[in-house]
Amino acid sequence: MAGGDVETFHEGGAWYNRVDGEHGAVGPFKTKADAIDAGRHEARRARREHVIRDENGLVDERIAFGDETL
Repeated sequence: MAGGDVETFHEGGAWYNRVDGEHGAVGPFKTKADAIDAGRHEARRARREHVIRDENGLVDERIAFGDETL
């Protein structure tokens, strides 16, 4: 992930979001959908990519909200 991208991930039975390059994570969220909504909102706000991982850590989806040049 590029610096500042938002990642939604599963850990210890819960879903979280984190911004690449920053310490800590936001969550836990009750559902994956709740975590995705929050992560997508943050990625849009920051004009970054949102990386969504499955429970095994594999990338499910990537959505870019920034400029084409990012």
